[in-house]
Amino acid sequence: MTKLRALLAGAFIALAVASPTLYSWAQQLSSTTLTGNEVVVAAIGGPGGPSIFVPIGELRNATAMKTFSGAGVVVTYQMLPSDSTLFWIGTAPTTWTITTPVAPYDGQILQLATDTTLTTNVTVTPATGQTLQAAFSSQTLSPGTSIEWVYTIATTKWQRLR
Repeated sequence: MTKLRALLAGAFIALAVASPTLYSWAQQLSSTTLTGNEVVVAAIGGPGGPSIFVPIGELRNATAMKTFSGAGVVVTYQMLPSDSTLFWIGTAPTTWTITTPVAPYDGQILQLATDTTLTTNVTVTPATGQTLQAAFSSQTLSPGTSIEWVYTIATTKWQRLR
């Protein structure tokens, strides 16, 4: 019986010493960068009520900005739900075709911006089942300007803001 007690005491001591090593394998609890794909649990109706998962991108209105560049290139881009601002930098491409996200959330913003003149080469295409108010097909976007839409889930329509 004494050997068993000594063995258990030794196991507890070893576990206590090794626990920081074990904890270092655990998943990181905080993120230094957000992709918009992370979720938080939100309670509905207070403690004990039902809860839902809310994507971080939805909380911050998907403000992730993606930059694009390349002279004389053809760029086709399928937006992600975490995208919001698409920014062209430098010399204009041959064509730049953007397709809206397949599953956007209500109130998602789509903004196109540039620091150069994009002429007759920018096309925004709504994903299947969606419509785009004020179609943007082969139009000019001047330097330092932007164009913006917001998604309305009730109508499955991207409404033009500016």
